[in-house]
Formats: sequence, C-alpha cells, structure tokens
Amino acid sequence: MFSSRSIMFALLSFLAGANACIQCPRILNYEGTLMKLLSTVPKGRVTYCNYSPPVNCQYYTNNGRMSGGPNFCPGTAIVKKNC
Repeated sequence: MFSSRSIMFALLSFLAGANACIQCPRILNYEGTLMKLLSTVPKGRVTYCNYSPPVNCQYYTNNGRMSGGPNFCPGTAIVKKNC
C-alpha cells in the first residue's frame, strides 16, 4: 500500500512538471537573415515560438524537443521548471 508520503511526492512531482515552460531562442539565423522572436505561445503540450519574418518553431513543452517547423529551427529549446 502507498504511504501518504509517496502519494504527496508523486503529486508534487506531477505539478512541478506541469509548470514547465519553453524558453525560445531570441534570434534565429537562417542563411544570413536574422529572425527576432516576436512571441512565445504555450498551447497545451506544445509551445510555439513565433519569429519575424514569419517563421514558427514548435516545441514539446515538457522536454523542449522540436515538434514542428522548418528544418533550420533548433532541434531543442531550453525547458524552465518554474515559470
């Protein structure tokens, strides 16, 4: 049987992961064109990093791995634990 400490630890671990967020790279460089970060938009399990000129890189919020976007988007982004 689970002790109340085990249950509390599991619950706190889950909640800590739920507060994670992505830190998008501030600037992308594609073939000499610098693209500045316009916005970071978390939507469920994916975070969108929007740049100008219009480029959209998508990352899984829990692990920072790229989930979509052009090939020149970085493969990973920094995951911050408390946001």
